Amino acid sequence: MGLLFWDEVNKAIKAQRVKQEWLAEKTGIKYQTLRSWVSKDILPRVDDGVKIAKELGVTVEYLVEGTDSSVSKEIDDFYMQYKKFSIVLEYLELLNQEQREDIEAFALTLVEKKQALEARKHTKMA
Repeated sequence: MGLLFWDEVNKAIKAQRVKQEWLAEKTGIKYQTLRSWVSKDILPRVDDGVKIAKELGVTVEYLVEGTDSSVSKEIDDFYMQYKKFSIVLEYLELLNQEQREDIEAFALTLVEKKQALEARKHTKMA
């Protein structure tokens, strides 16, 4: 009955890198209640659904129907990017601050080189 609702809730939770405990705390819904709704596939009351949607930054329509032209594409795109790079993020979390800064500088260098190559390519075409 509420499977799509909870799929979308869990997708938004993953995209934001938070947990159900965080959502329960932010909405004022007891964690055990939230877990029970999810595990038993029970839709929450409307007021609780609104609280959940608000905290996740989506509409109730999106959670219920899986679509909301103003929001769903952004979330889907974000989630797909997150999935693509999640393993890299996990590795980065294992590093200390100095190592992360080194990788950030390296990535910036790669981006600058790519931009310079593209600029040269456009100059040759013009």
